[in-house]
Amino acid sequence: MQSPYHYFVQQLLQSANQDYALAMSAYMKNHFEFYGINAPMRKQIVKDARSKLVISDPNQAFWELMQQLWNDDHRECQYIAIDLMQKCSKKIGIDSLPFLEKLIVTKSWWDTVDGIAPALIGELFRRYPEQRNSYIYRWIDSDNIWLQRSAIIFQLKYGKNTDWDLLSEAILKHDTSKEFFVRKAQGWALRQYSKFEPMKVIAFVEANPQLSGLTKKEALRNLK
Repeated sequence: MQSPYHYFVQQLLQSANQDYALAMSAYMKNHFEFYGINAPMRKQIVKDARSKLVISDPNQAFWELMQQLWNDDHRECQYIAIDLMQKCSKKIGIDSLPFLEKLIVTKSWWDTVDGIAPALIGELFRRYPEQRNSYIYRWIDSDNIWLQRSAIIFQLKYGKNTDWDLLSEAILKHDTSKEFFVRKAQGWALRQYSKFEPMKVIAFVEANPQLSGLTKKEALRNLK
């Protein structure tokens, strides 16, 4: 019987497009190999697989599949892992946090980190708030820019329930960061929160002129 991992690889190989693969790799600064599968086609593969393979519950076999997909050299496999985890995000337990943290710092780039932090980490901390600070403050203090970014953007889906003090702290800890992906995350998180508390965001930006131009531009984009 074919394993779920090999099923996905087979489906990806059947739909591979070398021209798209080269373009997708170039877009990602040639950090990763691609099969050349666009998002709609990938999501259809995932949809078909979930009906055929019964992989919607995050049990041991599920996490073994996630690891196999993450180990694969082709970036679409990491995207499929994120698609599958997002589909069952409300069933994922707090015991999965160490594994998710490992994914954040493995084969790291904005695409996978942004797929994990708001939808998966954010959902977990919404359901298990007592576990939040022990992780987030460690990430804020980390030298790893992807953990820093995760600490900044994990609340993107919280809306009015965003912990403003924690977000401010996460941003100000790295207020003079030279890392593009940290500065971009700061502006993104502030812009998202400005939909609910525009005056707080404006006041924050004005009170912290040391923030990068990119951060400030992104933060205030919707307020002009």
